[in-house]
Amino acid sequence: MLNATEQNRCFFEQMQQPNLIRNVQTDFVLYQQGDVLVPTSVNEAHPDNGWVVSPLTQIIGYAQDELPKLRSVALRALSRILIAVLSGPLRLAKLDRLQVLNNQCLSTNVYSDQWQHLNLAQLRQLAVEKFPHHTVMLRSLNATQNAAIIHQAQQDGWLPVVTRQVYLYRDHDRWWARHNARIDDRLLQQPDWRFQLLDPNDKAQMARAERLYNQLYIDKYSRHNVQFSADWFRVFSANGLLELYGLFYRNQLVGIAGLYGVDQTLTAPVIGYDTDQPIQRALYRRLIAFVIRYAMDRQLTLNLSAGSPDFKRRRGGEAAIEYSYIYVRHLSFYRRSVWRLLSGLSRYFYRPLLERFKL
Repeated sequence: MLNATEQNRCFFEQMQQPNLIRNVQTDFVLYQQGDVLVPTSVNEAHPDNGWVVSPLTQIIGYAQDELPKLRSVALRALSRILIAVLSGPLRLAKLDRLQVLNNQCLSTNVYSDQWQHLNLAQLRQLAVEKFPHHTVMLRSLNATQNAAIIHQAQQDGWLPVVTRQVYLYRDHDRWWARHNARIDDRLLQQPDWRFQLLDPNDKAQMARAERLYNQLYIDKYSRHNVQFSADWFRVFSANGLLELYGLFYRNQLVGIAGLYGVDQTLTAPVIGYDTDQPIQRALYRRLIAFVIRYAMDRQLTLNLSAGSPDFKRRRGGEAAIEYSYIYVRHLSFYRRSVWRLLSGLSRYFYRPLLERFKL
């Protein structure tokens, strides 16, 4: 994989191409502090913008997606009214007038070791001077991996907003001690199954990769998830930003795992499989087993993001509360107040729910 400087420059250059991510409408600027390059998304409000650049989508869009799961008709109706009532004040606060530092537009942004020595206050000042009416955000921070960044943010007056509970794998012995982990790892040795890097110049493979990802993350989970195009798979793979592996069963491509990392940190923002395949083929278990084995063999810290919490705990995942940190001191009183309210609600109501129910 590329080093941090090469990766950030390459990412910034590739994201100048339009429509690589179908549901993300944003521009990119490149900040620099010494040798550290910081690609940053900058946007206003766009309807149904991807949640990686849109707090409105993350709050309102996903809430709307959850409504059909409520069995009670009355509760669904009440929830729909509450969402509508909240939507107006949040839009008035211009939550989506936003710049996100180090935004890779993935479910989990990763931070290089360079961030341990970066002066966050100076970077924030540069960002505010360039876009004085935009909220400044850092996504995907947790105390286990990003304690130094969080400390600087707290010292500089940033607000924490709890976003999710993610699962980390950084201890080979903890992983291997779990019975489920060892069972899944044996799946990687079965005949008729193999993993191999996909060819970015093979248009059919890239189109198939997009379809497999969409079957899981868009069709099954939510249309608000990041919608990577076949061109995104091609460009990011060809330029060394993504290691895209295919899972083949008897030479048929039935699953994909895309790995994105820097220094000693790895994440798997792309997981997809043919949801029409029989459940007995255990495609999701095979893909996750491959990703964890890849990280453990290379002594990397794997951030396996949120979702499927019980599944991940049973395979040795360590829970960590994830935050976005927000800088709003330069904004109007109303906009600051809304962000402070969201920060308080997330810390005192949402976080206890995540921890109590092990979500």
